[in-house]
Amino acid sequence: MNAEQIIQQAANWLTRLHDEDVTEADRQAFNTWCQADPRHALAIERMRGLWGSLDTLPAKPARIALDRAFTPRRPRGVHVAGLLGVLFCGWFSLDHLPVWMADQRTSIGERRQIALEDGSQLQLNSNSAVDVKFDGHQRVIELLQGELWVEVAKDPLRPFVVRTNQGTATALGTRYLVKRAEDGTTVVTVIESSVAVKGDSDDGVKVSAGQRAVLDHGHAQAPKAIGSSDPDAWTRGLLKVNDQPLGEVLQTLASYRHGLVRFDSQALKNLRVSGVFKLDDTTGALSTLADNLPIQVEYFTDLLVVVKPR
Repeated sequence: MNAEQIIQQAANWLTRLHDEDVTEADRQAFNTWCQADPRHALAIERMRGLWGSLDTLPAKPARIALDRAFTPRRPRGVHVAGLLGVLFCGWFSLDHLPVWMADQRTSIGERRQIALEDGSQLQLNSNSAVDVKFDGHQRVIELLQGELWVEVAKDPLRPFVVRTNQGTATALGTRYLVKRAEDGTTVVTVIESSVAVKGDSDDGVKVSAGQRAVLDHGHAQAPKAIGSSDPDAWTRGLLKVNDQPLGEVLQTLASYRHGLVRFDSQALKNLRVSGVFKLDDTTGALSTLADNLPIQVEYFTDLLVVVKPR
């Protein structure tokens, strides 16, 4: 059974459990369904978490729709239609189902360190998701969304591979980062030793410490030096930039905030930034930028920030 089918079943169960004519037999059948497959209980847990999180949205439109869907005066068929309509049409797309069901994931603004069973260390950046697939022959991390940092434990019999939709990055040493960029490419940055980066359509390249390579349309581009940048500063909660376009800095800060950060890249294209900012205090970072650059930062509730030239 695939993820889509499991989530559809979970939605139906949650709808049934909130119906006015739910029976004890229904509750027992639900418990049996949860115990039949670990993914069933996981889907219920995450769907309940999503339902609760709707309370934080402006005017709570989706939560109101859910509450209306569960109004006892309505027939059960409308309940199901209301819930599934909100969940699938309003909040999920099928492309995001694997992320929602991922083995490990982080929310917006969260970073997490994970100790893997082989002794390797993994860190997930904000809004990231991975599946971990270890067996007797190989160790595979499927990066479904976002960015990860990994320090690989040695195991000569089992290669350590990070895979995305663009290709693979196989460890030949210890520490490196892999990022699924917003433009659809995969960026592999090596901190220590080297990594074999291979696109789905080529023989790949070897990327050494202090270099990065981009996977684009299944092809690995030639490695380039990262210079004086500090690409894994985010693992320490920092954003370090050196003469970087303001738009890129704002985009990074936006990835750590709930809600939207709106700006016109063209209007800000001549402004560049150097400095160190705390990723856990994006409001402070925006304030510092406004104090040192000819820009103004306006807050329209906590969920909408607009940055524009003075």
